[in-house]
Amino acid sequence: MNMRHEGHLIERVIHLLRILEENEIEPNSISEEKLPKELIPLEDRDSLPETFEFLRFMDEIPGGFLIYFADSEGQIVYVNQSLLNIFKCETRKEFRELTGNTFRGLVYPEDWDEVDKSIERQIFENQFDLDFVEYRIRRRDGTVIWVEDYGHYIKNEAVGDIFYVFIGESSDERKRQQTEQKRLLAEALGSANLAIKAKNAFLSNISHDMRTPLNAIFGFTSLAKAWVAEPEKVVGYLDRIDTASRQLLDMITKVLDISALSNAAGPAEVECDLCETVQEAYEFLLPQAKEKSLSFHLDCDSVKHNIIYADQGKLQQLVLSLANNAVTYTNVGGRVNIRLTEKDELPNSYVVYNLVVEDNGIGIGEEFLGKIFEPFSREKNSTLSGVHGIGLGLTIAKSIVDMMHGNIEVKSSVNEGSIFTVALTFRAQPLHDASRGEEAFSGTSLRILLVEDNEINLEIETELLERMGFTVEPAENGKIAVEKVECASPGDYDLVIMDLQMPVMDGWEASAAIRKLKDPTLAHIPIIALSADILASNKGRAMECGIDACLSKPLDFTLLLEAIEKIAKR
Repeated sequence: MNMRHEGHLIERVIHLLRILEENEIEPNSISEEKLPKELIPLEDRDSLPETFEFLRFMDEIPGGFLIYFADSEGQIVYVNQSLLNIFKCETRKEFRELTGNTFRGLVYPEDWDEVDKSIERQIFENQFDLDFVEYRIRRRDGTVIWVEDYGHYIKNEAVGDIFYVFIGESSDERKRQQTEQKRLLAEALGSANLAIKAKNAFLSNISHDMRTPLNAIFGFTSLAKAWVAEPEKVVGYLDRIDTASRQLLDMITKVLDISALSNAAGPAEVECDLCETVQEAYEFLLPQAKEKSLSFHLDCDSVKHNIIYADQGKLQQLVLSLANNAVTYTNVGGRVNIRLTEKDELPNSYVVYNLVVEDNGIGIGEEFLGKIFEPFSREKNSTLSGVHGIGLGLTIAKSIVDMMHGNIEVKSSVNEGSIFTVALTFRAQPLHDASRGEEAFSGTSLRILLVEDNEINLEIETELLERMGFTVEPAENGKIAVEKVECASPGDYDLVIMDLQMPVMDGWEASAAIRKLKDPTLAHIPIIALSADILASNKGRAMECGIDACLSKPLDFTLLLEAIEKIAKR
């Protein structure tokens, strides 16, 4: 292919671009010094620096520039770097894939007719002027913007008729973007200020609310020591310490829960009993409701499809958050009702469920209803309301509902109470007649291997388990536990209670090692895991390691007995 030394600069550019295209060389990836000279005829090499200089100049100008053939196909032969930037493309290959490497391919389809008319006017009426037209383009990231197009038509017999076009974002588009940027910045600044205020209010509230139970714990501990000779008084003080400890634990748990939810990847579905999950949350709060003499009822009777596929942990957390909020903010002698119903049965075994938590408590003011799901938000602090809390319970509930693609609504009136209604859709098992009536499990004869590295925890847990009638054998870390199980005879241990965070060998590794033992009886000993770090206790990893159940520390022995009973029924 010969290049015309005396021809128009554009002709020489077109010739060079064709040479580069035929040899699959990108214009911006090579210079005249590095271009293989055998590709260029000897008589055309003198003009090569000038041609490359033109391409470098066009590649560096701030606006978009392209050259395309003025025929029915409209093939694009050159685009500069600025045009790639406008289209959000890293390379010319990406641009070719996006547009089909044709001028029509870069124009938004609905705008093509107007652009086509502009091309005709340029060819037949305005050959000596730059033609102007505005149209939309779709960028590689999917966004659509308006651009201004200044094009010029050149009739050339040597290389064919061409258009060269200057393209830039339209003035209106730039104004719109600047306005949008200002709006977003203002919103971000407003949100940041609100977040700072919420954080400061939270720190103020939690500082007060955490010191209250801490003061109680220290105070009643001192009193218990002073009256150690009078057991009746000591028991009363210990009950007060227990109540304050649970208040403090509830606050810490909620802070950790909201942190875990903010980093959660999404719900992990497992087969679970929906009614049983709600029932467990109800039973957990029942003692707290009895302390306040509340009328506390649960109704799941109308649910037919009780076996569903859902994130059971998050589901139970949702019920606990809503019900605990109702119990907490309902006065002594009040009423709290939890109602679970089936709303709609959808195709492919999906069912819509409604969870309603209703109380006749202190209620929520209309002006505060729009903020109740925001983190750390409380209508009144504990000093004014007389209720301890840090303003995260409803935030946790809303986060879980959003993760499960559900909906939550609230109706409330001051001094009349609140109604929270949650709609959730789950895949359910078809109805079946499987019997659920199994005999209660009596576990007082169990032989337990207790794996715990902390001496204080080991002493407390051992004494409490033994007082409940269990036979307990300790192991200081996971390695010792694996060795003991491996050397045991079938029946030596009925259950392993395994701390997860230990030196030498942690509970995850030890559980997995037990499951790999050659003796099938020993390899299938039930394992219940304990962890002070509730963020680490994820069910997916537990299943992988062969752990049967996970409980958080401090150990709740009621929940432990329930877990043992469930494992024994399998």
